[in-house]
Amino acid sequence: MKLSNILAAVAVQSASAFVAGPHCQRTIVSSSTQQSMGLFDFFSEDARKEREARKQAEIEEQERLQREIIARRSNPKKMEEYEAKVRVRRALRMSGEDEAADKISVYTGEDEKIVGLN
Repeated sequence: MKLSNILAAVAVQSASAFVAGPHCQRTIVSSSTQQSMGLFDFFSEDARKEREARKQAEIEEQERLQREIIARRSNPKKMEEYEAKVRVRRALRMSGEDEAADKISVYTGEDEKIVGLN
């Protein structure tokens, strides 16, 4: 009798090895409910606003640089400074010192007030 109980217990254990048991359910919590749609994100309101802000910032930067160029052309002293910087930068490039030439900025970063343009 004991042998048949042992055989039955072993049979039940080995049979349960191939049965799907309860799985541990995992819950994934997302901090945001917004899903990335890839290509369709291009058409979202936020993406449009970001593109417009980037475009406006680029336009403002180009206008500032253009005002600096115009101011430099109308002021002989600033033009001499600019030409000296360009000569130094070109000499450095010709001697192969590109990193040093990149450090020389021909633009001062000052925003010039020009009558008729601002």
